[in-house]
Amino acid sequence: MNCSELNSLSQKMETWDPERILLWAAERFSPRLVVTCSFGGAGTVLAHFISRHQLPVPILFVDTGFHFAQTLQFRRELASHWGLTVIEVRAEESVAEQERRLGPKLYERDPDLCCRLRKVEPLARALNDLDVAAWAAALRRDQSPARRNIQILEFHEVPPGRRLVKIHPLANWTREDVWRYIHRHGLPYHPLLDEGYTSIGCWPCTQPVRPGDPERSGRWPGLDKTECGLHTFSRRILPPEPGM
Repeated sequence: MNCSELNSLSQKMETWDPERILLWAAERFSPRLVVTCSFGGAGTVLAHFISRHQLPVPILFVDTGFHFAQTLQFRRELASHWGLTVIEVRAEESVAEQERRLGPKLYERDPDLCCRLRKVEPLARALNDLDVAAWAAALRRDQSPARRNIQILEFHEVPPGRRLVKIHPLANWTREDVWRYIHRHGLPYHPLLDEGYTSIGCWPCTQPVRPGDPERSGRWPGLDKTECGLHTFSRRILPPEPGM
């Protein structure tokens, strides 16, 4: 499938249910399909799709060493209850080793570097080591301006040069759609979502938000930063313009 064909199929999928999209991806790409999930929000929906259909799709969980204790506990409970295969992805250095080399609280002094070392580089290695052909994530267009133009299917190049298909089954869902699904199916969800958190990452860089504030406004508060880099480090390959 070339880039233009993928783009056409992506447009067709705008009318598909997200569950159907993930089922298509599992049939098309397994065993070289993975899902990334931080277990903080919409990723729980994708995990439920995997569980209810018993899909042979592993979940990559990037363990930064800075997750809330509630995140780690919820991940363990959900993986056990739903029978999920969770692969923990970690940086080559522990937090203590990183602090000995670069000093304490790198997340305050250089949050971009901290995210790169503890999130981006470990995930890039995992995608290459696992020979991944397709990567599904729970991004939605309504989450932030940076995500407004994501497509359901995209070709991406991941350093040092691997090409894969990036899949966003929930791209055209809203936060309300996610919560409707959670309530309709009686799904468990991250306990901090009941305490004012709307997007949950590492504890030093996440705080609750005020009602009505943007969903990701509690991430890196006070900084001009909205993405950790997990969904911006790869280069999207666009289809050629018509007539070219």
